[in-house]
Amino acid sequence: MPYILVGMSELKISVLDAPLVFVDVETNGLDSLRGRVIEVAAIRVEGGKVVKTFRSLIDPEIDVPDYITNLTGITTDDLRGAPTFDVVADELRGVLDGAIFVAHNVRFDYSFLQQEFARLDLPFLPRQLCTVKLSRALYPLEKGHKLQDLIQRHGFSFVARHRAYDDAAVLWQFIVHVREHFPAEQVALAIGRQLR
Repeated sequence: MPYILVGMSELKISVLDAPLVFVDVETNGLDSLRGRVIEVAAIRVEGGKVVKTFRSLIDPEIDVPDYITNLTGITTDDLRGAPTFDVVADELRGVLDGAIFVAHNVRFDYSFLQQEFARLDLPFLPRQLCTVKLSRALYPLEKGHKLQDLIQRHGFSFVARHRAYDDAAVLWQFIVHVREHFPAEQVALAIGRQLR
């Protein structure tokens, strides 16, 4: 339900007013069943303000393929001495707990984290919001909806592309942009189609 109606009043609370957590993961491959998370970031927003953040390199205990290093800049040596996922799992869950999980191509990030938590026998079933789908719904005439397309189209700022914290921060900028440039009802309808 995109809006919560309170009695007979006109007060409407958008899903975007619920706790949101903007997440990005960098991984050592594309298959969540065999691959591992090598970096994760989460930015929790409540009431329009960042209230918690989490970011960490993660040691997958296997080497990082060259094509991943070329994309992210993260090397196997960078991950030596970083915590393994089990070490950070509780802290990360604390940031994610009870919030809508927001990611760009959400199934990718979600599936990798779900597998990491499953390896620890920890349930992970958040409601999910995909910013790719949201961009397509709100900008149907635009051809590109990759994160780089959003950055170029809207002038979002970042320090390092394909690094988890910066990519998650771009998603927060996108949601702020959406709230400023679209009627609440239109945003709610686009989001509601995903969250059913």
